[in-house]
Amino acid sequence: MMMGRRATGGIIALLLAILACAPAATSSPAPPAGGSPASGPATTAASSAAATSSAPTAAPTPVALKFAYPATSMVYLPEKLAIEQGIYRQHGIDLELVLMGAGVMAAAQLAGEVDYSNSYPASIHLAAQGAPFRIVSTGVGAPLFALMARPDVRSIADLRGKPVGITTRGGAVDKVTRDLLLQEGIDPDSDVTIVPAGAQVTVLLETLLGGRVQAAALSPPWFVRARDQGMRLLVKGSEALHEPQNGLAVTVDRLTQQRDQVRRMVEAQIEAIRFIHQNRAATIALLREWLSISEAEAEESYDFALPAFVPDARVDVAGLVRYANYEKASGNLPADFQIESMLDTTVVEEALRALDARR
Repeated sequence: MMMGRRATGGIIALLLAILACAPAATSSPAPPAGGSPASGPATTAASSAAATSSAPTAAPTPVALKFAYPATSMVYLPEKLAIEQGIYRQHGIDLELVLMGAGVMAAAQLAGEVDYSNSYPASIHLAAQGAPFRIVSTGVGAPLFALMARPDVRSIADLRGKPVGITTRGGAVDKVTRDLLLQEGIDPDSDVTIVPAGAQVTVLLETLLGGRVQAAALSPPWFVRARDQGMRLLVKGSEALHEPQNGLAVTVDRLTQQRDQVRRMVEAQIEAIRFIHQNRAATIALLREWLSISEAEAEESYDFALPAFVPDARVDVAGLVRYANYEKASGNLPADFQIESMLDTTVVEEALRALDARR
């Protein structure tokens, strides 16, 4: 929706090797965040793309693409729904969801092992190290997590000296957990013990219920299940943290060489989120089947998550700037890094115009 603190040495080495071998980009950088492209070849290409995208056209023959995601979670509901509803195929895309660790998704994307991801933290932190990433949309505008604790833990302050669970390092759960701890003056690197439980939130839930950790940030419906089994709600991430969680992240090469495809990915994302907002019953039915949960759990999860899904998928520039400033203050991003340099706000505008033209 965010990443943990630092990439491992192995990932850094892999990325440096990838960047050293990659061909230089042949076009100008992405336009600034304000949506007003700089003059030159990039402007011509963007203007041409915008002009052609507004006219409705038949969907091209679907191309097979791979989308990396780190866990079965409602954060990735738009992608799952767009596949199940055939929305991607309507836009000429045969998308496959590929489960992989949050800490390696960006490296896999740079290496060409997957085509897309929507993890902000990985792309942002690696862009700050020189990796050629661009953010072109915002899908989830607030953390879809609740920090749940064992019954005898009454506040975040009570977690000092105790084990706190996450899924994997570098993922959204890791990021949100650390931020919630830091807000209460708890240093996640020294005041608690961070315990990775595995990629799936269901495993993290069992780790909490079994007492191996004293708290964990859980996405819906798992925080609902934890509460119903006696765990205590400490704080909802969406109420404590006001920052976007994810959106489509692409490499510069893909954006410059396959901009039409990137735009169609964003169109599908927008249509999926609009479907979620407009079709409560159908979305709840999908949640029940996808997550193997009860009707009540699906309904509460839907109502909890719905406000965070961004219907127009426009890049939340202000939210991302806040995120970057927070990460700089925490020492996790270079002080001179300007996140605006990796934001392209023009693709989503092209996608919105194309969708409007088809109505």
